[in-house]
Amino acid sequence: MEGWMIALIAVAAFIALVAIAVLVGALIFVHAILGRRKELSEKTKKKKGYTAERFGVNSAWFDTVVSTTSQATISAYDGVKLGAKIIRQAEPTGRVAVLCHGYGSTLNSTQVQAKMFYDRGFDVYMLAMRGHKCSGGKVGMAWIDRFDLSRWVDRIIADYGETVQIALFGTSLGGSTVVSYAGMTPPPQVKCVIEDCGFSSQYDEYIASLKSAKLPKCAIHLFNMGLKLVHGYSLYEADITQLAKNMTAPALFFHGTADNFVPFALGQKLYDACASKDKSFVAIDGAGHGLAYATDKEKYTAAFTEFVDKHIEGSKLVHLPDEQPATEEQPAAEETVEPPTAPLNN
Repeated sequence: MEGWMIALIAVAAFIALVAIAVLVGALIFVHAILGRRKELSEKTKKKKGYTAERFGVNSAWFDTVVSTTSQATISAYDGVKLGAKIIRQAEPTGRVAVLCHGYGSTLNSTQVQAKMFYDRGFDVYMLAMRGHKCSGGKVGMAWIDRFDLSRWVDRIIADYGETVQIALFGTSLGGSTVVSYAGMTPPPQVKCVIEDCGFSSQYDEYIASLKSAKLPKCAIHLFNMGLKLVHGYSLYEADITQLAKNMTAPALFFHGTADNFVPFALGQKLYDACASKDKSFVAIDGAGHGLAYATDKEKYTAAFTEFVDKHIEGSKLVHLPDEQPATEEQPAAEETVEPPTAPLNN
């Protein structure tokens, strides 16, 4: 065999190996970010400072509402099982709050907002985002989760009737999810949206994360390659601000000025894009990511409750802060509904 032929084969083999390495690297990269999130051990949480107390979460509150708490599951458009915790009022009120938690967290992390809604007479649906805890699939980073939220809203309307009033709340990943969904022309039963420290687009958030981790910006191209293979869409498509431009529901935005995970500028950008005629932005000075409530409870609570009472008819304080609902030691019942499948349309 001629020498030039051997050299050509060697070069081709090298290129093939590099291509395979890049492909494998892209898949590993995406799996590391969007693979199923495992709950951190208590030891790790303490080491990283991810304690319930730091975020103002009172886990003991769930024990006071155990008698009216149940678990529910539905199927997403792609067959993924989605789970939620439901906390109901003793008597129906026709008001429902749907809560979406953040990346790597659990539904219990939205306890603060769950109690705020519950105390004002709402049934509360605390969703487990896909790729987390009792929901299957891989992490959707809001772009896919918006379709899951749509399923839950449809389920609520079917169960409660056409007169139900629905309020949406989300923090971080969940915040971007509720804004994304609100930009998809939701049904009129969705009366208002509350967003806490969400990001403006996947691209913006990943670039901020690369910068924070001191990784080269070009790594975004490797991630995008893997994203297309795993989820079927491009990173550059997942722009939450484009959906926010379609919003009409009243919207309240919270963001901490010291947020290093989702920079304050991204929250401001998302708010600026929102087309709702009735919208407001509450900046919490010195608050880190997800710490807006814990940093300034009075300011946060006042803005939250005023907004809800303004946009949900009949919303008022029905459970006093020191009131302890009767409890019963019983397992939560599980409900299962299998809605029809629907295509994923970006």
